[in-house]
Amino acid sequence: MINQKHIEIIFEYIDSSAVIFFEELKLGYLDGITEAVNNLLSDSVDESITSESSSKIKVLLDNVKSIDFKKEEVRKAMQLCILKGFKHQKRTNADITPDTIGIFMAFLVEKLYPKAKELLIFDPLVGTGNLITTVANQLKIPTQLIGVESNIESYHLANAMFDMMDYGDELYFQDTLLFYNLRADVIVTDFPYSTLENGSYFPYDAINHHYNNLLEGGYLLAVIPNDFFEVPSSELFKDVIKDLWQVVGLVKLPDSIFKTVGKSIFILQKNGENVRKLEKALLADITSFEDEDVLQIQIAKINQWFKANFDKIEEKQK
Repeated sequence: MINQKHIEIIFEYIDSSAVIFFEELKLGYLDGITEAVNNLLSDSVDESITSESSSKIKVLLDNVKSIDFKKEEVRKAMQLCILKGFKHQKRTNADITPDTIGIFMAFLVEKLYPKAKELLIFDPLVGTGNLITTVANQLKIPTQLIGVESNIESYHLANAMFDMMDYGDELYFQDTLLFYNLRADVIVTDFPYSTLENGSYFPYDAINHHYNNLLEGGYLLAVIPNDFFEVPSSELFKDVIKDLWQVVGLVKLPDSIFKTVGKSIFILQKNGENVRKLEKALLADITSFEDEDVLQIQIAKINQWFKANFDKIEEKQK
């Protein structure tokens, strides 16, 4: 059970520290978040601030250290700080995947890997780390997380997020299309809205590239814009999918979550000798995450599809 008080205590420490760093050291609020996390993990306070501020932070720091907090409480607190920082910078929240999508994606991962004892999860566009950590926090099995990010500010925030939740340090600051030699069990990612540039569409390029960073039979779950298949080069991409992937499903997400273009979750499985063909792909439409009655009906339909398709495949493999 998530303890809201724990979230508030963690938020107060990080937020207060970031505000002090901004006012006294002229450090940007988002940079202040990472500095606050570094201080917490090293059990120290920046000596450049006033003694009064230092005493205040030490009290808040001790409050956090006294908590036996859950990873999801840490994530939620940090998420609140990051959203505040984005607002301060007048930076769009579109860079952060909504929690509801991450939680729903974790549900799909569990359905795709019902017998997994551990998973290596890779996000090639990790951003601030919210999607991959949301997914990992919902799963009931051990996970190893790996992410790639090319924006330095987001990379530092993701590092702070990983450090606070003890998810290791396998974050890489580089161009995702230059990242190689991984064998992930599953890829989760949220593509930014892209347009065709010089005949190239970034989401297609990323999926094609990271095919080689996924194990045979592994799954890719990507949040895509609903015009994903309306790009001029889509026919060529569809041919690539037919050769290299099995389309598992497409789940439309609620329009109310997005301010502009609607999005869906596209699910692919990397082909291989031991990959069994599905009789039909999952097609679902989640109209709302807020209307519990409607959501349960739609989840029941998804469960029914998995039972009719995945259970049948498992029976054949016995």
